[in-house]
Amino acid sequence: MAGNTDDPMVFDRCMKDMIKVKADIHQWLVERDVTSWALTYDGGFHYGVMTTNASESFNGVLKRATGFMAATEDRGRGRRRRPSSVEASTQSSIHTIQPSISSLAGSHRAAHHEQGTILEAASHLLMVHEWPINYPRFMEAMIFVGLDSVSQMRYRRMDHHLLTALVERWLPQTTFHLLVGEMSITLQDVSMILGIQIDGPAFVGHPVVGSGRRWLSWSDCCDDLLGQHPNLDVLYHDQFNPRITTKFRMGHAHAQTCVPLRWLRWIFWRDSYIDLSEMDFWRHVRAYILFLLGCHLLPDTSGSEIHLQYLPLMEDIAIFRTYSLGGAVLAHLYRELSEATRPKRANIAGCIHLLQIWAWEHLHVGRPQLHVPFLVQLDGLSVGIRWNEERLWEVIWEPYTVEIRAQVPEICTSGQDTWLSRVPLIGWKRVKWHLPDRVLRQFGYCPSTDIMPMDPSFVRVDGRGKSDTDWALYHHASIALWESRRAYIVIAEIPGLDYDYKVKQYLAWFHSWATLYMLKAPVDPPSTYYPRSPAEHHMRDFFVSMERRLQPYFGGTEATPLQVDVNIVGDMCQRLRQHIYIDDAHYFEEANTQHTSFSPPVSTTDPYDAGPLSYPNLGPSQNHFTPEFDIASTP
Repeated sequence: MAGNTDDPMVFDRCMKDMIKVKADIHQWLVERDVTSWALTYDGGFHYGVMTTNASESFNGVLKRATGFMAATEDRGRGRRRRPSSVEASTQSSIHTIQPSISSLAGSHRAAHHEQGTILEAASHLLMVHEWPINYPRFMEAMIFVGLDSVSQMRYRRMDHHLLTALVERWLPQTTFHLLVGEMSITLQDVSMILGIQIDGPAFVGHPVVGSGRRWLSWSDCCDDLLGQHPNLDVLYHDQFNPRITTKFRMGHAHAQTCVPLRWLRWIFWRDSYIDLSEMDFWRHVRAYILFLLGCHLLPDTSGSEIHLQYLPLMEDIAIFRTYSLGGAVLAHLYRELSEATRPKRANIAGCIHLLQIWAWEHLHVGRPQLHVPFLVQLDGLSVGIRWNEERLWEVIWEPYTVEIRAQVPEICTSGQDTWLSRVPLIGWKRVKWHLPDRVLRQFGYCPSTDIMPMDPSFVRVDGRGKSDTDWALYHHASIALWESRRAYIVIAEIPGLDYDYKVKQYLAWFHSWATLYMLKAPVDPPSTYYPRSPAEHHMRDFFVSMERRLQPYFGGTEATPLQVDVNIVGDMCQRLRQHIYIDDAHYFEEANTQHTSFSPPVSTTDPYDAGPLSYPNLGPSQNHFTPEFDIASTP
């Protein structure tokens, strides 16, 4: 409460109450920088509720303090009460039916917070801006395919701490476990945020490359559907800057099943498509769709290539536009979220912008502040477009209001009767379940505790070494369920007068088995000091050097003022050493200062201290602009 309020009076009252409850907790917080955990003194940089660094918000001072209080309360009561046999059997059955993060036996990154790293997003939406779409013929093609909203989404800087915090609360059964209950990204979010097709045939195909099939090799497939393929013997030039050259090859070693994303942009981007024949034009459209899939919708951790398995589905664009691309995007993101929960995983792939915008739409933590009214005029674009601007924060369960739905294109709501379908999502070899029954409040219904458990026979499929597998046949059972998705609509209860009671009942049930606090409580403050910033390094150097040089004179019996001051410094050093360990065992050996005399640094003259005019001429910088925008080269 003290950290979440911006009222100084409320803050002071909470801190006084904390002294009465647990004085050591109060002291532990007081010793921390109050601007990093209290909104009252954050200077307005935490955007109203939490910091934009969501890892700090979730896993930082407040969260550790909460765990600290829980741990000290247990110590205060004495030994923790052992549950009865009935409670133990009940809890065991709860975890069997409704697995939680703590039941994953240490295979989740939340159980290894000391080894955890901030996840890097393998998303390349910024690269999409290198391929601008501003020609009417191409824009009409994007509208026909159903990717016009995606092609206009602007890059937003990734909040890696927010993504990491979300992954730490992700259960591989496709839901986030939060204090307010379970939440998840659903088909509704995909259609409303991205504006892509969710209702249609499963996004999967049969093998068409190989001996006795449609194409003998993937190179032949590229030549037929794209007009050419990457050739290692050709030196390619960047059309934005012809001075940049490189060679491209088809990826994945001997299989050659991937093409470089940058090769697609270098070859198929044009200022105008008016001079292209009908066949060549649709080849350029296929290349751009592949580019969008690899950069934004279905990126993998390679970060630079896109698999050609999707290309045969684009042979007939009129058929391709009917596929459930949104279901494939969601299945791929579910899979990558589950992969990112591994303790040693350092990156996360999938449609990360969908995940981040979903968090901004539903959660207040880490949301950027907006400078425009809440209701952005979408003018026939998807909800994700409004995050091209800035927006005021607010916590909402249902961000897609009636007013918003009236502004988005028809493709965003065309499959709304399947938003509540409890069916598997298919994205080629990836199959993940869509579970709207666990997050009914996101659809405006009462939460339920009567949730169907996951099928224990459902296992993850590893596609490595199975390049020749017919995934349409392999997943025939899941595809059959998807095709009958309207028969598996979740029946939900419309909120009534007892809605608050039902929410409290649900939260009590959810809190009885879910894992809400992943980090272990740091009962004791850190015992070892490691300098981080340059200023802290200088402070450590000063302390260690002065202590080492004055140590022979500590405890002297002379009554001179100098000796008295030296003894005072010695007592201060001793008290500091008693409270914290400074790792300086090899300090002098590493710094090579063991036999040097202490003297203040002598300032040296910076050759560039006269301002920018004194900087050396390093020659012309690399040109990244097209000729019409290269103002610097204009005479």
